[in-house]
Amino acid sequence: MTDPRNSADTRIKEEFERARKEYAAFDRTLDALAALRTILDIVREIAEETELIDFRPKLEAAELDAGPYTPDGILILKGSSDFIVELKTSWNETDIAQVLKYARSPAYFFSGERRPFKPTRCLLLGYQNPPGERNLDELFDSWESSKFGFPLVLVRYSLEQGPAGDRMYFSRIAYKRNGECPPCSLGKAFNSTRGVAVSVDRFKVHRSRFHKTNDQAIASYAAVLWWTKYVSHYLSEEQKSEMAERGRLSSPLIVGVDKINEVPTMPDVEVPLGPRDIRNALEFLRQAKLVALKTRANVFEVEVKEDRFIRLPQGSPISRGDPQIDISLKILARWATHKVKNPVRTSKKVRRGGARRGLRRDDKTRDLFPR
Repeated sequence: MTDPRNSADTRIKEEFERARKEYAAFDRTLDALAALRTILDIVREIAEETELIDFRPKLEAAELDAGPYTPDGILILKGSSDFIVELKTSWNETDIAQVLKYARSPAYFFSGERRPFKPTRCLLLGYQNPPGERNLDELFDSWESSKFGFPLVLVRYSLEQGPAGDRMYFSRIAYKRNGECPPCSLGKAFNSTRGVAVSVDRFKVHRSRFHKTNDQAIASYAAVLWWTKYVSHYLSEEQKSEMAERGRLSSPLIVGVDKINEVPTMPDVEVPLGPRDIRNALEFLRQAKLVALKTRANVFEVEVKEDRFIRLPQGSPISRGDPQIDISLKILARWATHKVKNPVRTSKKVRRGGARRGLRRDDKTRDLFPR
């Protein structure tokens, strides 16, 4: 008798739920960045003391690291303190090493100029899901033994509902060894036991400016963004007119593999997708059967259409009869269904004998996504 836990439908649901949760967590992190950006703008005392805000920073590498380092943000205050900001979903084994290398960096780059950090600074580390005490102990053991001379401050960020509407809430994690921010207006806000909150209505003006954190976007999020925001920038004027009239193109959009590193310029976007994000997005959409890779022509074919024309396949983990399903859920559902039932072919491994067998046409895929 077949184990129901191994059925295709069960595996599809598991893949979909995992991707949906990961997608939602990444989206929440971008909410937090937008909320932080709003605090820096609307709180007069904080805005007046802030000299530079950069959510695409590059820090000078320390010691023999290749660098540069890329935290989620740096905040340079006038004659006071400098803040390095990093936001995470939950604890990862690499967090300690990452935090220490950010702290060791002696300078940052702005407009091509190297600028040293002030001696008084703060590393602000945010989590959606705060680490357990054992992980915190290991983190602060490493921090304190390094004797940096400035604080590491851990905060939790969460989107909370309230009678006046949803808000993003930042609060200092209650841990006995947690540091305190320097005594500036921004530092006082994060040191407060009440924390600091921003309503969704206030930070949504900044939300569209964050397509990712300063590091790589997760593939599912990049895929949805590329489909909903970026693809229109590849269209000719004639194709745009056809989309406006029919809601779909009569022939596929052709994107050369050699062109995917040329990311369209998005106006008013503070942190856009990068070339690697675009590559990952197209790979994800290919598995969702919304993009086809024609290896002989070395191009992608995209069936560009409005969200209402995107159909859910048989075996989809969400209802096929609901016309109000969000496009992100449609794309995730198609990806999960086809990943289980109709996975994209991957290249064959070279035989151990060292003699390389002739590649099948589909095997060329491995050469089309240089890293």
